[in-house]
Amino acid sequence: MREDAVAEISEEPDEKQVARAAYRVLYDGQCEICQACVSWLKTLDHENKTICLPISTEMLSTVDSRLRMDDCLQQLHVVTSDGEIHVGWDAVACLARLFPSTWLIGVLGQRFPFRHAGRLLYGFVAKNRYSLSKCRGGACRVAKPEAVRRQARLGAFWSCYTLGFFIRLPLVLWAGIKAAAQRTSIFVRTYHKRLDLLNGKLTILFLNGMLPNTVPLLFGELFTAVLYDDIAIDPGSPKMRRSLARHLHRVKAKITKIIATHAHEEHIGNLNWLSEVTGAPIYVSEMTARFLTPFKKLPWVRATIIGQPPNLKQPFYLLGETVETESGPLQVIATPGHCDDHIVLYDPKEKVLLAGDAFMGSYFATPNPDVDSRKWLVSLERLMELDVEILVEGHGHIHTLRADIPDFPGMVIRQDPKVAISQKLDYLRWLREQIDVGFQERLPVRVIEASCFPWGRRSSWESCATDECIRLLSLGHFSRTELVRSFVRTNDDQLPTVYEVRISGGDWPPCH
Repeated sequence: MREDAVAEISEEPDEKQVARAAYRVLYDGQCEICQACVSWLKTLDHENKTICLPISTEMLSTVDSRLRMDDCLQQLHVVTSDGEIHVGWDAVACLARLFPSTWLIGVLGQRFPFRHAGRLLYGFVAKNRYSLSKCRGGACRVAKPEAVRRQARLGAFWSCYTLGFFIRLPLVLWAGIKAAAQRTSIFVRTYHKRLDLLNGKLTILFLNGMLPNTVPLLFGELFTAVLYDDIAIDPGSPKMRRSLARHLHRVKAKITKIIATHAHEEHIGNLNWLSEVTGAPIYVSEMTARFLTPFKKLPWVRATIIGQPPNLKQPFYLLGETVETESGPLQVIATPGHCDDHIVLYDPKEKVLLAGDAFMGSYFATPNPDVDSRKWLVSLERLMELDVEILVEGHGHIHTLRADIPDFPGMVIRQDPKVAISQKLDYLRWLREQIDVGFQERLPVRVIEASCFPWGRRSSWESCATDECIRLLSLGHFSRTELVRSFVRTNDDQLPTVYEVRISGGDWPPCH
């Protein structure tokens, strides 16, 4: 599942935004309940009457000199344009009166007995502020982290995390519905289609198959093959063979070489067949060749939906540092991370990076079980050194600002490729920090996983429905838990068995 550059509600606004807002809402950016309520506030506030500011010493000083850190950490504070300060339940009622759908709650919330009940409930939450805090696994960065770690209990943590989820549940479901509609729209627009770019030098073939089609519809991950300068790259799985044959009949391209970027089934299942049909030789890395001779038996879910690839047949050739094309050499760069054998192809003349799955959007949540995210960080840092103007992902998305690449909504992303890679690097570094601190504090894996998906991040709740659907349908083979595991993987098993942990819900021990 991929998703690009999503805005986070915890991002601090600039000074102009703060000045324009009629109501400035000071909330605890670490509390799941606070984060959930802020998500609703942003959904209701179509006229931008409010601006939500996560508490920090610097922010408090710019908003109002009367605000104190300890007070704001205990209760919600709202500062109006007239300089009035509303606190706790009174602040909630003040905000509720701003919107038609919650106006009645705000009015009743200022009257007996509702005001009294609201203050009692809010007071209970404020009193247990540290116990309910999400400040575990290194998430606390604002104030008193040691007090939080000392007082916070896992039972209270899960209560807060779960309550934050249910407060936001309608938003989660609505985001899931919108995402499903968007996935369906993109699938329909790419069905049996191809993109011809750079005067025919680059062609993206969108592949289909009866069972493989469930993946783009449910999860948004399209299947493609790439033709670049008469080289066929990642020609799909056996269950997409008819679609590939239809494309080749229409394109009538002369294929001189066939290359696989890595040994995942949706990329290498048609290597032998395409070589037999076109007479073009197969080129793979030495590690990919080891994985394909013989190819390990896939988990039945993946074999059923995508298809079990055959073993790689002789003759095939091993990739060197470059591969020759009609218009010049392509650099072959090892980029382990998505899997250990991954390589990318780079055209320094055109400044095109054929990235395969070395880049799958700036944000990702449910990786395959052979991801090693620490290696991926190193690989992305290596790619940042390249001069890239067009980045082609292995599942069809293209990142570029170049005017000679036409618009294709949902597939051509108008973004500097280096910015996209940098955003992914920042995200992976943040995840690494969360997971490292979580293991240092000897937290259970489920708690560490939760710290990587705080409800304060839109990406966490907007992708929640899709992520959990992936976890369920893959029997846990692709899951948020696997993301945590990707930072502590130490063995060399390229397709590890993960079902036992996912089905039982148990925690595996730290790997370092």
